[in-house]
Amino acid sequence: MRKILYIGFVSVWVLYFGACSQKELEYNKPAIYWYENILKEINFGNLEGADSNFSSLQSEHINSPLVPEAMLILAQAHMDREEYLLATFYIDEYEKRYSTIGDQDYLGYLKILANYYGFKNYAKDQEFMYRSISEIETYLETFPNSRYAPFVEYVFIKFKLGENDLNTAIANVYKRKGKEQAQEDYLSRNQDIIEGLEIKSSYIPWYVRIFNW
Repeated sequence: MRKILYIGFVSVWVLYFGACSQKELEYNKPAIYWYENILKEINFGNLEGADSNFSSLQSEHINSPLVPEAMLILAQAHMDREEYLLATFYIDEYEKRYSTIGDQDYLGYLKILANYYGFKNYAKDQEFMYRSISEIETYLETFPNSRYAPFVEYVFIKFKLGENDLNTAIANVYKRKGKEQAQEDYLSRNQDIIEGLEIKSSYIPWYVRIFNW
């Protein structure tokens, strides 16, 4: 009986120290170790684990070039998971710490995408919608020739159509209340929205046009 207790006692200590040793192995690792773990956890669909590994990468290797790269990877991963607040967090952190003039249009594009996909209900998120429209207008004025401008213009149209739907809903409310002036005011805003949208025709190469004239 005493021998059995002794063996059990030794086994518990072996497991305890083994667990402690395993835990200690998760510190003071090279940057590539944490970076590869981030990618592995993303592939497994474990974004919490990926975020945890990023925290270790950042705390142990703050000056590593893998840190900004991991930020953008995690931003995209959270966007794919429809976790847009976390995606925006990584984009904002990257922008504050690592952005250059050359990537400002790309970062702005990512944030606009996160806002667009995170937008759920125009009736509940009116302020968010108006703010997003304003940010998109600023983006298009600042980066008119960006490679991402056509995609941003598409998002802009979608937001403006959402604004159009919102105005229609408000106009219908005023109609039911018999307030014709207010109803007409909101319907006229829709007319301004439609007239203000510049829908560009698709580009058709000359060698296609000659067969369709």
